[in-house]
Amino acid sequence: MKKREKSKIDPKNLMAVERATTALIGTAISLIVLGFVVEKFELFLNIISFELEGKAGAKMPQLAHIAFYNYLGIAIVGAGIVLALFTYRYYTRWIEHLERGELDTDKKIYFLLSLFVAVIGFLLLISMVML
Repeated sequence: MKKREKSKIDPKNLMAVERATTALIGTAISLIVLGFVVEKFELFLNIISFELEGKAGAKMPQLAHIAFYNYLGIAIVGAGIVLALFTYRYYTRWIEHLERGELDTDKKIYFLLSLFVAVIGFLLLISMVML
C-alpha cells in the first residue's frame, strides 16, 4: 500500500483560497447573467419600438441606439466567460504558492474586476442619460 504524503498546506489557507475561488466563480456567473439581461433588454426595446411606431406612425428618436445594448450584453457575457476560465488558473497558482509556503497577493484580478464593473456601470449610466 502506498503511503500518503502529508500536505504542507495549512487547511485554513486552503479553505480561504477555495472561498476566494468560489466567490470568483459566483462573480463570473453574475456577469454572464447580467450580460444576458442587458442583451435581452435590447430585444425588449425592439419590441417596444415596433409597438410605438405602429401607434405613433413615426420612428422614436429615443430608441435609435438600441444595438448598443446588444454589444454591451455580449461584452459582459464574454468577460464573465473569461473570468470563469481565469478562476482555474487563479486557484492552481495559489495552491502552488501555498505548497511552497509563500504568500502572495493578487491585486491585478481585483483591480481588473472593479475597473470592468465600473466601466460597465458608467456605460449603462451614460446610456440612461444620453441615449
